[in-house]
Amino acid sequence: MILRPHAEGTLAIGQPAHARLAADLARAWAWPFSPRGDVILAALQHDIGMAAWDAEPVLDPATGLPYTFTSMPRAMHVGLWSRAAPLVVAQSAYAALLVSMHGTGLYHRYVSEQERSQEPARSYLQAEAAFQHDLARRLGADPGELQRNAALLACWDWMSLFACTASSDRTTVEGVPEAADGRLQLEWRDRDAGQIVIEPWPFAEPALTLSVEGRLLSATYRDQAALHAALAAAPLAHVNLTATA
Repeated sequence: MILRPHAEGTLAIGQPAHARLAADLARAWAWPFSPRGDVILAALQHDIGMAAWDAEPVLDPATGLPYTFTSMPRAMHVGLWSRAAPLVVAQSAYAALLVSMHGTGLYHRYVSEQERSQEPARSYLQAEAAFQHDLARRLGADPGELQRNAALLACWDWMSLFACTASSDRTTVEGVPEAADGRLQLEWRDRDAGQIVIEPWPFAEPALTLSVEGRLLSATYRDQAALHAALAAAPLAHVNLTATA
């Protein structure tokens, strides 16, 4: 769950809604990638492990709101990510491989080495490494292409999070694969309300309209039942953005 400040309370954006925005970015991408359909599917489904949880999220007693993807206990986070790739296999083995790589990539980038060496992160990473090795072998996947596509997925994920969270007015995405097989840096700036500037411009069209839906919570809640009742009755609200060079 992503929680975005709102004039009337808090906008609760589900991880699948954020993933849908990531897939929109992937479809609009100017620089070629392959296999295109499977990579876009990976962007769309990269948070599928959290879909059922987001429908009935767990209350964070410290805030009176749902746990976010950054505040939830480690065991809960590992449990959700452990489900992700197996749920995608039935749609596309290649997309499932990228989803698994994305999950472990998050741990290697943002979780300390000490915590990765302890349970439950250690078992999760070991199981995913074995899954990735076996699936890549069966697919005959090109390692360089896999790493490039994983980097693209990480880029779209970060871009979508920036658009959804409103936690800062500027972000930089490093190591983005571009058309000539090099790597570059993308800078996103929130110029005005609803206006994002991206340099260099990576999309096929000269401007991009983005939208993500959430449920508007007007208060904080003391127990799980109250939270779920509020979410069931919550007004829907959209974050609408225009991105330009």
